[in-house]
Amino acid sequence: MLPNGAPPSNSVRVRLTFNGVNVYETFTDLGGRFSFSGLHRGIYQLIAEGDDQTFETTRVNAEVAAYGSAPQTFTQNIQLRIKAGKSVPPAGVTSSEQFDPKVPQRAREAYEKGLKRAEGNKPEQAIKLLEEAIATYPQFYAAHVVLGEQFDKLKKYPEAEDAYQKAVALKNDAPGAHAGLGILLVKQKKYAEAVPHLRRSIELDKRSSPAYLALGLAEMMTGDYLSSETNLLRAYELSKPTIAHIYLANLYDLQHQPAKAIEQLEAYLKENPESSNRVQIRETIDKLKKQIPKKK
Repeated sequence: MLPNGAPPSNSVRVRLTFNGVNVYETFTDLGGRFSFSGLHRGIYQLIAEGDDQTFETTRVNAEVAAYGSAPQTFTQNIQLRIKAGKSVPPAGVTSSEQFDPKVPQRAREAYEKGLKRAEGNKPEQAIKLLEEAIATYPQFYAAHVVLGEQFDKLKKYPEAEDAYQKAVALKNDAPGAHAGLGILLVKQKKYAEAVPHLRRSIELDKRSSPAYLALGLAEMMTGDYLSSETNLLRAYELSKPTIAHIYLANLYDLQHQPAKAIEQLEAYLKENPESSNRVQIRETIDKLKKQIPKKK
């Protein structure tokens, strides 16, 4: 969150490290939320990457302790550090949608409660409250977007798609709903349907690395290799998601460019030396090397 308590305007790349080694990475959703699962006890460092405009890269420590054998949840907030000379609006005005005076008080209260349940990783409870907010005020764009996120968490993709579609219908000029819908369609392998929404999202917000990443994958799967390469490279330029190396390697393999595919896989291993699939990746590199013609 920003110092005023509001979420950042774009997704933030968050890395989890242990003893200086990258363990996982992810991107925040539209509410600034993120999660990692399956962690062992210990003290980790969370690194929220700066956006080069408003806030700096921010690091905080998070301790995961073990008490008994039951699964547990640990919450760690990251307050982003504002860049020198920059400022953020006073609390409560960064989301004009949420505080639109046309939104009835009852709908606003249900929405805010829903957000808290979402932040507490309680999507079922969040959904009920968000649906209550929407029933009171059907034009509540932000509630539709967060509802889509919560259905997505539960892998209820048709319901998530419906929520995002309603958000797009309400605000076709808002990047969040298009990005959420496009990424959801990619998850369902509906690549051709995802492309126009992701392109629209990028037209509206040219600094959203997740949208570029999903668009690059969708374009690769639909055969638009030139655009795919451009967008995957742009995603990596913006926030260094290492999965972009894997997508680019697949793209170059499809184009019969083994040397370039090897370069991307080696870059991935360099950035993720403890990756769980490192053995498989090294085997793929060996296979690709055999495809390179030997010099006479």
